[in-house]
Amino acid sequence: MPSIFHYTDATGLIGILENETLFATDYRYLNDSSEGQVIKELLLPIFEAEIASITPKLIGKKWLKKEFYQDHGIGGHKLQAESIYKALTRATDNVSPFFVSSFCRHDENSAAYEHGLLSQWRAYSQGSGFALEFDEAKIADLIKIEQNKYCYAGLKWDYVTYEAYSEAFDRQQFDGVASEMVRSQFETVNIDVSEVTGKKDLDKAVLEYAKLAPFFKHAGFKEESEYRIVGVCVRRSKVPKGEPREAKQIKFRQRNNFIVPYIELFDHGPQFPLKSIIVGPSHSQQRQAEAVKMLAETEGFSIDIRLSDIPLRT
Repeated sequence: MPSIFHYTDATGLIGILENETLFATDYRYLNDSSEGQVIKELLLPIFEAEIASITPKLIGKKWLKKEFYQDHGIGGHKLQAESIYKALTRATDNVSPFFVSSFCRHDENSAAYEHGLLSQWRAYSQGSGFALEFDEAKIADLIKIEQNKYCYAGLKWDYVTYEAYSEAFDRQQFDGVASEMVRSQFETVNIDVSEVTGKKDLDKAVLEYAKLAPFFKHAGFKEESEYRIVGVCVRRSKVPKGEPREAKQIKFRQRNNFIVPYIELFDHGPQFPLKSIIVGPSHSQQRQAEAVKMLAETEGFSIDIRLSDIPLRT
């Protein structure tokens, strides 16, 4: 089985080794600005088609003004679809935002396994980056313990999909979402339009969205062969009454003068499955390696520590 590598900076390395935890960040604060965009492009046509189907019926029942098309034309369907997508993401974030911890998969005996990826070292080129190798099977065991202990709406671990998204996407899970959103809007003014829209339980669709969205990424990132742990973390105020699992504590750190929400994974036994550390290229790489050796020894880790030979000038 290939190993998975978590790339981090000095602060992250110290925190991981001292606490024997991994940090998962709220997806809205990740470095990739395209997070969630792939699934958006899959959902919008579904929502737009539903709006196009029910809008004339709502106008026919005089529940919607006929001026809708005069003001917006058929482009109004797309505007409504965009609005519904935003409402879906808000519903997710308000109850169970998802937190992401990312890894890269490197096959043993490959150049990336020995020395890391140039693209990742560039991301940490302001100083010395580090790649922590973990045993994938043992990480999966820890995830199961985590899921049983804390109140997650879902906790998923898998490789990221960079192409053929439709094979992993079941559109039936999202049929009726747009119609239900429209029905809910009319319900706020005491108008029942369910004979046109029908009714749908949105909870399953929201959870399906949270499980899929972080695992669809642009093909430009394919080199990373990313493996992710995604926790759909129920906020403390939204934990259902009678839920036996405790709420997962959402913590906060400062980055570039922004407050960033995160959670700590695996703040419990068994042994943290760290296998090795690659010290990335830097002008003081050898000294950093010595510091990492002392840190690992202090925290009780007996692991291989090696230097990347990628000639990146930092």
